[in-house]
Amino acid sequence: MRMLKVLGVTMLVAVVAAGVVMAGEDSVTVNASFTVPSWISLSVVGNGDVGFGEIAGGGGHAGDSETQLRVLSTTSWSLSSTILWDQSTMPDGASQSIIESALSLTMSAEGGMWGFHTVSVTYQMDVSDEDMAELPVGDYNLVIQYTATTD
Repeated sequence: MRMLKVLGVTMLVAVVAAGVVMAGEDSVTVNASFTVPSWISLSVVGNGDVGFGEIAGGGGHAGDSETQLRVLSTTSWSLSSTILWDQSTMPDGASQSIIESALSLTMSAEGGMWGFHTVSVTYQMDVSDEDMAELPVGDYNLVIQYTATTD
């Protein structure tokens, strides 16, 4: 019987000790790491097209709308534009250099820091009377490419 009492007390102590460990709290930590690479996205909000109507003489001709560009970047960025002549259409004999010098694009920002940005672009054609004489009659369609680059 004495042996049974000792065994019972021993089991009771073991259960109480286990209860203390189970009722306690313990914690460990782990490290979770990742890398955000240099990344950029450029898109046009809406259709983005602009028209100048009929340009029947020298002077300033404002575009009928502005283009909204959306830039999303994880680092600083810059924005540039160019006319894609191989995709543009013009009458034979039209001067690319006259058109390039007459067309001005004004961007609300040409660069920025990381984050989400909206850039507005307005358009103006400033053609002199002399340059008008070098532009043959016909329809002109310029394809303008915008490029956003991470710095």
